[in-house]
Amino acid sequence: MTSSLLPSWLPDWVGAEEISAETNSDILRMRVGELIDLVFTEDTIFLDSLSESLESALISPLGILGQIHDMDADPVELVVACRLVRRSVIPYLDGAPESLRILIEALPE
Repeated sequence: MTSSLLPSWLPDWVGAEEISAETNSDILRMRVGELIDLVFTEDTIFLDSLSESLESALISPLGILGQIHDMDADPVELVVACRLVRRSVIPYLDGAPESLRILIEALPE
């Protein structure tokens, strides 16, 4: 199943069903919630502390992940959105706050 937020051409769909079957979706949803809360808090100090390249790579995919999370989407879609965030951000994590790094690296590959 593809969401209008997640085009079918994304490489993150490949293997997502298998990853979803092996992943505890409740724990994944909890981690995603923590990540969203960390980045999109009302206090913009955290977001402002990120490098420009990391912030640019993070905001759009994390916004999509937040929408998928909020609509309580299918676990496969959640995995795809998580993989999109991880793939988009991993190259820019050097020097990122440890709390962000831990949550990003905990997302499915």
